[in-house]
Amino acid sequence: MVESLDIAGIFVVLGSWLGQRLRTEVSVEDIWQETLWCSWRDREQHEWRNLSSWRTWLLSIAKNRVRDAARAAGRTKRGGDHVTAPFSLLAERESVSSMLPPGSTTPSRVAGFRERARAMEIALESLDAELRQVVHLRVFEEVPMREVATTLGVPLSTAKERLLRGVTRYRHRLRQILGSDDGPEVMP
Repeated sequence: MVESLDIAGIFVVLGSWLGQRLRTEVSVEDIWQETLWCSWRDREQHEWRNLSSWRTWLLSIAKNRVRDAARAAGRTKRGGDHVTAPFSLLAERESVSSMLPPGSTTPSRVAGFRERARAMEIALESLDAELRQVVHLRVFEEVPMREVATTLGVPLSTAKERLLRGVTRYRHRLRQILGSDDGPEVMP
């Protein structure tokens, strides 16, 4: 099931939640691996409906992992003595693969996701702020359009128009970055 998610798109969301400062303390990949581990551990708590609801559940777990990372970074800066090791360092202590669900990502896949996520971030950053906000909320975080309009404080029709313009420009820019400007459409 993990393979059916657009992990590069999830990396973009996680990177935006981490921000510049926290990205120096923890990597997107660590947050994603912790998310997968938590979802595997807590799989009995999730009622399967469809891929979209599962992705939403994973993102809610990831948001909590980001909050925990921010709190841990704050404790460390204030002299707290509780230091949490990044998930990627567990490999030095024991087999990470034994702790992860079957079919988990490999280092080469993670590198590919990271490269694609960076291209997606660059394409997203190239948009005007008003277009970038609506594309990020709707396409990457999958927020319903009515909620996007409310969050941005604009009418629904304006939000939809911005989404159409933003996605069109985003796709064009992403194709340019990935070197497939004349190829098929690329979706996040």
